[in-house]
Amino acid sequence: LTAGYYNLCDRDGYRPIARMLSRHNAILNFTCLEMKNVEQPVKAQSGAEELVTQVLSGGWAENIEVAGENALERYDHEAYNQILSNARRNDIAKFGHPTLKMYGVTYLRLSDKLMKQRNFDIFKAFVKKMHANLDYCSTNYHFTEPMERSKPRIPLEFLLEATEPLEPY
Repeated sequence: LTAGYYNLCDRDGYRPIARMLSRHNAILNFTCLEMKNVEQPVKAQSGAEELVTQVLSGGWAENIEVAGENALERYDHEAYNQILSNARRNDIAKFGHPTLKMYGVTYLRLSDKLMKQRNFDIFKAFVKKMHANLDYCSTNYHFTEPMERSKPRIPLEFLLEATEPLEPY
């Protein structure tokens, strides 16, 4: 799994980023939530599913909020189900909230194609599933909160410890 970071089988290139973000109370936002390995060209040797799992797991391991978005213009059940699978890692909790969930999902590509009746019906079903067993935002909810001061500097040695691979969530 490589994507421009020093990210190998025995070295996690993303968790140190998540650890650094934890100092600043930041949210880790990642892309390609809709991608599946089988949909990528074989010669690309893409591991989109493993990469998303690695990045989200790294964020959760460092106790930060994670968010995501789609990368491609897709309006099909398979893509939406893959986003749901990533956004709700341990599925829908029978009682209460899921333990691992994303802080937010940005849906890119609002277009005329999305507004076609069939595509829009599928999208509406996806949005309902995204909200399953979750509280809805009240009308008084404010998305922005005052910034907190950053935590003390993180020693380089502590950041480098985060390069040790973890079992995914």
